[in-house]
Amino acid sequence: MVAVGEHTRMGATRLALAEEKEQLNPLGTRLSRILRFFLPISALGGAAVVVSGLLWKQPLTALLATGATVALAGVPEGLPLLSRVGEAGVARRLAKHDAVVRRLSSVEALGRADVVCADKTGTMTKGRLQLALVADASQEATFIEKLPPALSRVLLTAALASPHPKAQGARAHPTDVAVVRGAIAAGISDHLDLVREAELSFDPVRSFHVTVAQGRLCIKGAPEALLSRCNAVLQHGTPQPLDEAGRAMLLSRSHQLAARGLRVLMVAEGAHDQPLDNPQDLTALGFVGINDPLRSTVRDAVKRCHAAGVRVIMITGDHPETARAIAQEAGLLVKEAEVVNAAEIADLQNGDLDRRLHHAAVIARATPLDKVRIVESLRRQGRTVAMTGDGVNDAPALRLADIGVAMGKSGTEVARQTADVVITDDDFSTLVEGFVEGRSFWRNMRRSLGLLLGGNLGELGLVVGASMLGLGMPLTVGQILAVNAITDILPALAVILQQPEYRDLTRLQREGEAALDVPLFKEVMRRGLATALPSLAAYLLTLRTGSLSQARSVAFTSIVLTQLAQTTMAGRSEGHLTRPVVGAVGGSLGVLAVAFSFPPLRRFLQLVIPAPSAWGLVAASALAAILINALLRSNPLRKTSQEDLVSPHARIALETRAGIC
Repeated sequence: MVAVGEHTRMGATRLALAEEKEQLNPLGTRLSRILRFFLPISALGGAAVVVSGLLWKQPLTALLATGATVALAGVPEGLPLLSRVGEAGVARRLAKHDAVVRRLSSVEALGRADVVCADKTGTMTKGRLQLALVADASQEATFIEKLPPALSRVLLTAALASPHPKAQGARAHPTDVAVVRGAIAAGISDHLDLVREAELSFDPVRSFHVTVAQGRLCIKGAPEALLSRCNAVLQHGTPQPLDEAGRAMLLSRSHQLAARGLRVLMVAEGAHDQPLDNPQDLTALGFVGINDPLRSTVRDAVKRCHAAGVRVIMITGDHPETARAIAQEAGLLVKEAEVVNAAEIADLQNGDLDRRLHHAAVIARATPLDKVRIVESLRRQGRTVAMTGDGVNDAPALRLADIGVAMGKSGTEVARQTADVVITDDDFSTLVEGFVEGRSFWRNMRRSLGLLLGGNLGELGLVVGASMLGLGMPLTVGQILAVNAITDILPALAVILQQPEYRDLTRLQREGEAALDVPLFKEVMRRGLATALPSLAAYLLTLRTGSLSQARSVAFTSIVLTQLAQTTMAGRSEGHLTRPVVGAVGGSLGVLAVAFSFPPLRRFLQLVIPAPSAWGLVAASALAAILINALLRSNPLRKTSQEDLVSPHARIALETRAGIC
């Protein structure tokens, strides 16, 4: 007995899962800040209407009603709905790409992610492990069906150092399954049903699986974990003493095999009365090599990530040479990228650990605890981390990461329940599609907020501007509320539901929280001016030649059409209007048409049908809104250095694309 309760690994896992993520959702924080910013602006707008009206000796009762309505109309009450609908839309689209979003709040994190820590087995590789090689110190065979006697002994011992084929959980570890299947293919299946008199299953810390069967101890595991326990090596059927030179030779042999991209396990045997957790005086028999091919989509997905400023770190329990070979094939090792053995970071803390991981592209011989420490280090450096995992022991790292990603096919139920996103096809390229959708979400969020807040600001500007000029109110209370109903939520929802403008991740900037700071402020001001100025001009021109009712009807129509015109321009994706935007604009135009064509509603809103010349002013105001937007528009993130948005590792890829390296 070494530990009980919360001090055991399972207990520590349970405690980690019980702790909720304490950090506030950055999107929710930004929206709350926006709401707090606009509330006083709306109140000041309403107060300005009342004060200026009193200065121009207008009736107090009407001023109070209009001022209160303007103040309420300026409040962006639809912000929470907007974000939730947008996240739900992204989740719906991702489901079609084999990714299930379990927590909607993870959608915005997908758009901010700049580091992804990916499991090798089953995520970057196909997860179909198969026995590819059996070797000893002097020979090897890749045709498993025709093994010489010495190599058959190696394979049989490896198979016996695995769970009994009929035992509960025998298929839990893919490596064991691959070894047993290889033994069956080699024609030695008759020996696999031997009783395991004692057994100690594989553990990442021990790095070996050991059983007692057929009157001997059978063990397989990491070469560096077993070599120090061996004092003999089997050569030509006879045990020979093993010295340090012999151990170095066997270790070099394992490195050569691992460099081919194989997961190499050393196989040994010993006396049956050895303690299973600390066997000694073993006889080294040879090696088995497990192959797990890289997915065909991974290299392109890694390239897309690097080019878009997303750093990819592959985490594996394999030997560093095996990991290096797979990483080379996947395109991970560019320029200064390094392969780091987890043993090197075991004793490093905080700053030292952060510096050691600075150029790491591969972490080899990693344990679940290493994953937790890696996530902690990356987040301490200000990175937004996506972590993939499939096992029970991966759950703490999945919970700690900004986006925990579980595998749907190979993942355990604990991992799936802990994760924010579940990839049902276990393919790394599916996660990249999640980054595309996440970045598009932030872009759509900025655009839809720009429409919603800019429209409210424009309505406020129209009423306040006319009031300060001493003119009659350009809109009645009922008309102000009607404008809000027609132009506020529906167009903004249509924009937030748009599909990504590009599937090319490099063309979608990782805006993140920055999208709702200065870029949003500029967009709101631009849209506010493009809404208020043409509408106010149309109102003034109509008021000079027509009645107040005519002028109000023109102002009402202009304030609606200027906003719908801007919605149309913001609703273009991949060169054409999207269906949600067409539906929203068409629906809003339909409501506007009904307001003028249905007499009871027209009388209720105090509208009159404008003269032909007035319709020309309305059309001109809509066109002017588009022109003002075009004149004032600038790239909202132009002043943000791209190097500030990407990791140092990602800059390498950006430089490569620019022809620098």
